[in-house]
Amino acid sequence: MSTPSPVALAEDLLREVKAIYGADGAAASHDTYEAKKRVQLLADRLKRDVLGPLEYTVLLAEAAQESAALRLVAELGVADAIGDDTKTLAELAAHAGVAPRFLGIAMSCLVALGFFDEVGGFGARTYRNNAFSDVLRADGDPTVKDAVGFVADDGLKAAGYLLEAAKAAGVGALDRRAKPALNLAFGFEESVFEWFASPAQAWRGQRMGRAMQQLHRMANGHVVDDFDWPALASPVVDVGGGIGALEMALMKAYPDTAPEFVIFDIPQTSANAQKIWAAQPPAARARVSFAAGDFLAPSLAETGLPCGHPTYLIRHVLHDWTDDQVVAILRAVRGAMLAPGGAAAPTLLLCEMLLQATSARFVHTTSLQLLALNNGATRTEDEMRALVGRAGFRVVRVHAMRAVDSIIEAVPLAA
Repeated sequence: MSTPSPVALAEDLLREVKAIYGADGAAASHDTYEAKKRVQLLADRLKRDVLGPLEYTVLLAEAAQESAALRLVAELGVADAIGDDTKTLAELAAHAGVAPRFLGIAMSCLVALGFFDEVGGFGARTYRNNAFSDVLRADGDPTVKDAVGFVADDGLKAAGYLLEAAKAAGVGALDRRAKPALNLAFGFEESVFEWFASPAQAWRGQRMGRAMQQLHRMANGHVVDDFDWPALASPVVDVGGGIGALEMALMKAYPDTAPEFVIFDIPQTSANAQKIWAAQPPAARARVSFAAGDFLAPSLAETGLPCGHPTYLIRHVLHDWTDDQVVAILRAVRGAMLAPGGAAAPTLLLCEMLLQATSARFVHTTSLQLLALNNGATRTEDEMRALVGRAGFRVVRVHAMRAVDSIIEAVPLAA
C-alpha cells in the first residue's frame, strides 16, 4: 500500500477541519469530538512527513526544553504578572526576581509556540497575554497552571529516570518491588502516594490534586454529561476517590438527582477531602460520606472498604498500578461487593483512559507519565478486559464518551 503524500494528508486535514467548523457549527457532538482527534493525528503525521526523520526526531527530543520553558514561566507567575496589561521583559524579570536572560529565552520560545503576544513585533520584549497564555494564569478560567507545574516538574524529572528504572526492574513483568522512576528521581523509599502526602511534600501533593482536576476538565469535561449518573443505585462507593472532584461536578450538574456517594481513600487524603467538603453547599455535603483505608491491604477487613453497596466506582486509579496490583485491587472490591447481606446485583464501573489506535498524543504521553510516577500504564480495552476477568468480573458493556476516558461496566461472578 502506498503512503499518502503530504499534499494528500493536507487535503484530508482540510476536509476534517471543514467538517468540524462547517455551517452547522455542532461543536459538541460526538462526531465532532472524533473528528478533532483525527485532525490532531493528521496534523502530527503531516508535520512528521514534512520534516522528515532527522529533523522530526530531534524536534521531539527537544520538546523537553519547551516543557521546561512552560514550567519556568508558569511557576514564576509571568502570565499573572502581565494580567490584562502589558509588561516589558525587564519588568517581568524584576517582578519574578530572576535574571532577564533566563526569562527572555523562555519567553521567546513560548511566543514562537503561540503563547503571549510580543507587542511591537519580534524583539520588542514587551508582552501581553493571549488566549493561550491566559490558561497559565492562576485566576484563569480555565487554568492549567498547576497541571503545567506538576507535569513539567514531578512528571518530567521522573521521566528522566525511566532508563534507570527500566534497568533496575529487570526482565519480565513488573512487580510491586520495582521502584518507580519518581522514587529514583527524588530519592525516597515509601510509596508515591505516601510521599506526596508527607508533610515535607504536602505542597506537591496539593499541587498534584489541583493538577488532576485541571487535566480532567481539559480531557474529560464531558464525562459528567455523557453517562447516566443519576440512574446509578445509591450509594456509590468511589474507590480511590481522592478529594471527590467528580462528586463536586456531579452535584453541580445534577443538584436534585445525583446519587449518594461514599468516597474511599487513604486516611490522609480522606481527611483532606472532608475539610474541602466542609465548604461545599449543605445539600451536596448531605449526599457524600467518607471512608478511609487501603485497598491493597492483605485482607478485606484490613482494607476498610465499605461492603455490600449496590454500585462501586473506580476512577483514574487502576492506571497507577501494575497488572498484579490491579487484580489485587479488583479482587478486594469484588469481596466488598459480595459481602453477606449486601446488594443483590451490584455493579462495578471503571472510568479509565483506554489506549486505542486513534488515541490522541495526550493519551500516549500520559501513559509514559503514569509509568514514571508509579509503574502504571494506560491499557487497551482488551488488556483491561483481561485484568477484569482475572479478578472475577464479567464485562457487560463499554461506554464511549466525548473524553479520553471510557466507562467499563462489569458485574462480579458468583463466588
